[in-house]
Amino acid sequence: MAELRYLSVPAAHPVFRGHFPGNPIVPGVMLLEWVQRELAQVLGRAPSALRIRESKFFTPLAPEQRAQLSFEPGAGRCSFEIGADDTRIARGVLEWDP
Repeated sequence: MAELRYLSVPAAHPVFRGHFPGNPIVPGVMLLEWVQRELAQVLGRAPSALRIRESKFFTPLAPEQRAQLSFEPGAGRCSFEIGADDTRIARGVLEWDP
């Protein structure tokens, strides 16, 4: 069964001051860190023990927009997908040593 997690970044978050003024979006690196933290928690590992094997971004995530992360850990590998409002935001694969 797939794991589901949710994220919404407040519009007042400092990251939006520089990413991008007048048209703020959640930085991709922030989304990848979120994926690593959530998967690491499920696996009982440190986020730094997980490697991002691949990632692809399709649509920006706006401040306050609720994102849904779905993933299903396997043996040393996990695919993930991030969506919001029936729109695909990103997908990718994380790996770790057994």
